[in-house]
Amino acid sequence: MTRHVSLPLCLMLFIGLFTGLFTDLVQAKCEDAARAGVNWTGCDKSGQNLSGADLKGAVLRRVNFTHSNLSGARLQGADLNFSQLENTDFSDARLERARFNNAKIMNSNFSAAFMDEARFSRTEIQQSVFTSARINKAYFYEVKIRQSHFDKAQLNKADFSRANLVGTNFQKVVAESAVFNNADLEGADFSEANLKAAKFEEANLIKARFNQADLSEATIRDAIIDGASFDKAKLSSTIWVKYQRCRNGSVSICE
Repeated sequence: MTRHVSLPLCLMLFIGLFTGLFTDLVQAKCEDAARAGVNWTGCDKSGQNLSGADLKGAVLRRVNFTHSNLSGARLQGADLNFSQLENTDFSDARLERARFNNAKIMNSNFSAAFMDEARFSRTEIQQSVFTSARINKAYFYEVKIRQSHFDKAQLNKADFSRANLVGTNFQKVVAESAVFNNADLEGADFSEANLKAAKFEEANLIKARFNQADLSEATIRDAIIDGASFDKAKLSSTIWVKYQRCRNGSVSICE
């Protein structure tokens, strides 16, 4: 009889002690100093000055970085999934292989950041700047982008499949072999962009601008191009809407 009573009591004491220790541990993590591999899951880091901080491989899931300064920070391989990034400064930051899946990004600055192989699946991005950033081989599957600027960015082999990119500024980007299949690019601006071998298959290109862009060997098979502009665009060996291959030297019009 005694054993039956004491065992549950011991378990209850153990659970209570463990819960207390776990709670203290979670609270302590949010107070941990910035360092490589730090775990700030669910922490409020809004308004923090973390410029130049070493956060390589850090676990930053669901962190609130609103109004925080992470310019020049080292965040290679960091996990920022589900994070809140509003008015956050990532300019000149190292973000190679960082993960932003399902994050909320608004009014944030990624200018000149290094973001090769970063992942943004199903991320919402509004009014943010990626000017001159290096974002090669990044993954933007089903991302939703509004009123944002990627002008002069490097986007070689980046994947924007099924992304919502209405009105996005891609002027002068270098995006060779990038993928925009099934993307909504209505009103997007690719003027003077390098889009060699890029794919726009089944994309919505209504009123998109490709003026003076290089679309050599690119494909817009089955895309919707009503109102799109290709003035002075290079179309050598481009696969046109109905599988037609443009002649070498074609400019403005697929011949």
